Amino acid sequence: MKIPCAERLPFVVSGLAFLQPALTNSQFYNLTLIATALVLGSKFCLSEINRMWLEEKCVSTLSHFMSHAKFSTAEMQHLYALQVMHLYKIKSGYFIIDDTMRHHTNYCKWIHGVFVLFDHALKTNLKAICIVVLYYSDGESIKFPIKHEIYYKDTDNMPWQQGKQSVCISKYDLAIKMLEWAINNGFPHCTVLADSWFGIGPFIKGLKRLNLSYVVEIKDTYTVRTPCKKPKLTPKGRLAKNQYDLITLPKVFKTILTFTKCGFAADKEKGKEEKTIYHTKIITGRLNSIAGKHRIIQSIDPTKQTTKYLLTDQLTWEATKIISVYSHRWVIEEFFRNAKQLTDMEGATIRSEQGVTLSLCLVSWIDFLLHFENNKQITAGELSKESLTIPSIVRQAQYENMEAFVDIVQNNEDFLKKWFEVEKKNIIRKRKKRKELIIIEKAVEEQLDLAA
Repeated sequence: MKIPCAERLPFVVSGLAFLQPALTNSQFYNLTLIATALVLGSKFCLSEINRMWLEEKCVSTLSHFMSHAKFSTAEMQHLYALQVMHLYKIKSGYFIIDDTMRHHTNYCKWIHGVFVLFDHALKTNLKAICIVVLYYSDGESIKFPIKHEIYYKDTDNMPWQQGKQSVCISKYDLAIKMLEWAINNGFPHCTVLADSWFGIGPFIKGLKRLNLSYVVEIKDTYTVRTPCKKPKLTPKGRLAKNQYDLITLPKVFKTILTFTKCGFAADKEKGKEEKTIYHTKIITGRLNSIAGKHRIIQSIDPTKQTTKYLLTDQLTWEATKIISVYSHRWVIEEFFRNAKQLTDMEGATIRSEQGVTLSLCLVSWIDFLLHFENNKQITAGELSKESLTIPSIVRQAQYENMEAFVDIVQNNEDFLKKWFEVEKKNIIRKRKKRKELIIIEKAVEEQLDLAA
């Protein structure tokens, strides 16, 4: 049994105030009610949110707000971008691209955006919404989601799409679309970080068009153009146009005998020894399937015996810097974890496109507010403080709610009485009565005429 919400969290109300131009007062109130309940531990279930607010708003009211209320999520996203730029005065940093799936059970029906997709983590097909996310990090305490797009598969025609025709846009095109949107909304040209699913020629071409630098992981199947030892001739004996051989990345790096050890320095105060994390090799060359000259590194984890290949257009960077920059990509994985564990992104089962979009926006805005609260606590006072985890910020909010709850209980008997009534109503749920099976009618099966 969760403690009821005593009041809307002040940092949620003030933090989301930038959305007020796009919402009515009632809509803004409903939005902050839902956001507060999610931060305080409610599942993304309107019935549970309703219970945590002691039925202050009925479920049908919240459902209508999510799915049918008249407002523009595009306008709200634009206001969000303006607020972020106003608060942080961003000049540089990292754009991080990744995708995740919002899973559904086998019993899901009539939920917008659900497709049968292959999950590479689970190695199986499942019903899910695939979400491509653009995230920002300055490399330190400033972190927040910028935008998201839902990936619509072109080959599915599922009943839960309610007959809606969706246009399939590839994931890398969605990523380029979001990056272009961010730049048009005032974000600076940051370095793009992405995993191997985006380490492909068309995506790199799009980044070059937007004049964005990048560090992306690539697969080991790519080939490098190396000068051929003997001149290549055409069948007629003339000198061939392409005077190079194609060699796979593992074979290219196998010919390089020297490598560099990267890791952490010794810490005498804490008694920690020097620790090697990666063995790295580096080349500058051209891949056959990705245009342009690049810096390519091979990074081997000696403990796990795993190998990664990273590609960047920064031809002067050394291996240590490339790996250090790419390591900032991990913050988007933390965002996905917090979105699923803290704000129950996977639990939302909204039937409309507006509802799905707003639920994803809410998850993003809450992540922004929690990181902003953390950043304020770090920079408060003359001396900077150590950064806290996002679950720690959530626990602080839950503690403040507990204090406000105790204060209301001590001074307001009606609140306590209402809490008991709401909880008592949900204690007992009766099972459906077993119906007796009866004979409705006796009938004779019609004999089918067989064709001669």
